[in-house]
Amino acid sequence: METATPEEKSLISVPIGAAAAPLQRAWAWLAGGRWALHGLYLGSAVLITSVYWQTVEQLDTATLDKFVAGVANKPFAYRVLMPYIIGVTAELNGFGNMQFADIPLRICILFGTMILLRRWLQHFVHPLLADLMPLLLGVILPWSFLFYWPYDFSGILLWTACLVCLVERRYYLYLLCFIFGVLNRETAFFLAFIFAATQWETMGRARTLRWVGAQMAIWLALFAALRMFMHPRAGDAVELHLVANLIYLVSGHGIGPFEHWFRLLGGLGFLWLLAPWYWSKKSVFLRRACWILPGFFVIMLVVARLVETRVWYEWIPIAMALSGQSLMEFVRRDQRSAVAAAR
Repeated sequence: METATPEEKSLISVPIGAAAAPLQRAWAWLAGGRWALHGLYLGSAVLITSVYWQTVEQLDTATLDKFVAGVANKPFAYRVLMPYIIGVTAELNGFGNMQFADIPLRICILFGTMILLRRWLQHFVHPLLADLMPLLLGVILPWSFLFYWPYDFSGILLWTACLVCLVERRYYLYLLCFIFGVLNRETAFFLAFIFAATQWETMGRARTLRWVGAQMAIWLALFAALRMFMHPRAGDAVELHLVANLIYLVSGHGIGPFEHWFRLLGGLGFLWLLAPWYWSKKSVFLRRACWILPGFFVIMLVVARLVETRVWYEWIPIAMALSGQSLMEFVRRDQRSAVAAAR
C-alpha cells in the first residue's frame, strides 16, 4: 500500500527541494553558531561527571551494584528509577561494570538539565543570562556531593522539567514528570506544594485542590507499593538526623561555631546571596514557589544530612532565576544612574 502525504500525494511526487529542507535547516543551525552553546554544555557535563566520580565515596550499604541489584539499604533501595535505567543500559550493552553505564547516562542527564535550565531561565531573565547561567552547575555540583547516589543528577533534571511544565502550564506533562520524580526520589513530594502555591490563581482553587490531591494520591500509592514489594535486608525506613544536624550547625574545627554555615551558603554557588535583592520586583511565580522553602528546610533538618549540600539541589533552578533577576535589576539601576549623571 502506497504511503501518502497529508495532501494525498505519493512521497515520490514530493519535489526534490523538499528533501533538501532538512539539510538547509541543519546548515542554518551550524552557520548560526547555536551548536557551540550546546557543545559547551556537553563539555561541561563531561567535566562535572569526571570530577564527581573522582570525589564521591560509595557507601558499603548502598553501592552502585547494590542499587542495581535492589539490595541497597533502606530507604535508598526505594529510589528505583535510575538504578533500573542503569541496570537495563548495562544489560543491553553487555557492561560488566555498572559504572560504564552510569557515566554516559550521567553526562546525558546533565546535558539535558542544562538545556532545560536554559528554557526555564528564558521565562525570567535576559536571553544571554539564560544561555550562560546553566554553566554555573560546574561551580555548584562538584562540591555538593560526598557520597555516591545514582539518582542525584536525574533529580535536578526532573525538578527542572516539572518547573518548566508549571510555568508553561503543561499540566499533563507535569504529572508524568512528577511520577518519574517520585520513582527517582521521594522528595518530589514538595513539587505538589509548589504546584499549589503557583497555580491556584490560574487554575482556580477547586481545580488546584483536585490536582494537588491527585499528586498526593500518586505519591502515597507509589510510596506504599515500593515498600510493599521491595524488602531490603537492612537500614531504617526513615533516617533521622536532627541531633547530628544541630550539632553540625553549631560546631566548627578551625573558625569556630557556625563554621559549617559557610559551606551551606556555598552549596548553591552562593546564589542565595543574590536572590533576595529587589524581592518585590521578582516574578510572582518565583516568590510563591519560595513559600515552600521554610517547610522544606524543617523536614530536611530532620531527615537529611546537612553535611551534604546536595540536599538543596532541588532549588537550583529557582535560585538561578532569582539571582538572574537580581543581576538584571542591578544593571538597570546602574544604567539609570549613568543616564541621570549624564544630564
